Amino acid sequence: INDELSFALIYASVIAVETSVVSSVKTGYNRILGTAVGGFIGLIMTYIPLYGGLTLALGVVVTILVGNLLDIKKATGIAITLVVIIIIGSKGEAPAVYALQRTVDTLIGILIATVVNLLIYPPDQMKRVRESFYAFRNTAKKVLGDEIEYQIEDGLMLLTKDLENLKTDFDSLDNEISLLRKYDHQEFEYYKEMVEVCERILIYAEALSLSEQGVRMTQDNHGRLIKILQRDIIHADFVTPRESSRDDLIYNYNLAKLIGAMEKVLRKKVFQNRID
Repeated sequence: INDELSFALIYASVIAVETSVVSSVKTGYNRILGTAVGGFIGLIMTYIPLYGGLTLALGVVVTILVGNLLDIKKATGIAITLVVIIIIGSKGEAPAVYALQRTVDTLIGILIATVVNLLIYPPDQMKRVRESFYAFRNTAKKVLGDEIEYQIEDGLMLLTKDLENLKTDFDSLDNEISLLRKYDHQEFEYYKEMVEVCERILIYAEALSLSEQGVRMTQDNHGRLIKILQRDIIHADFVTPRESSRDDLIYNYNLAKLIGAMEKVLRKKVFQNRID
């Protein structure tokens, strides 16, 4: 390894740092593959008697083709970088020695990033799930109130986006839970259930958006809505189940299901002296 800190080491450290432990390990593995491929191709290119620019271009093309052939597209970036570093920097040094130096530097950079994620500062994936859940919950209260009272449906796209973020963060947590024992398993199971409940909230909200104009709400649903949304819902024309039309029945069924799901999401939960 060179006495000076090489660009390859710094570059590899930065790109191998990920937002979760599992993704960091996978990224590190892909980078190691890319390093091996890039180091080998870079070494071969230094022995080809071509003009420097042509050697560089050929090296990049060959690296991309090999990356696609081996199905390591995620590792192609670092492989290309290493090929360029070796071809440009090997002048004045033995190509084999320089290629080995740059390859080892890159591997050390990957190792540093992986150790940082695993031991020094592992990402708190449970915290990410909590924040995504709170974001969905707050958005749901605002969007559903506007949809039911004013028939404003624009917020459904935002609610869909918040749900996708929650599911993505939970999937990352799900991948980590078997590796890291620091997470509260009870809290994990709670959010697993909440993801399913949030999916139902979006489904029922979309169903309500398809309701016919002029459908009437029951007083029971109206009272429950005011309680969970903590806002006045102006609705003067109430209907009883006996008086309900087919559209009224469908609307109130979906609304009751939506309210039930929202009640679950808004219910306080205690985990290890912390309240959610």
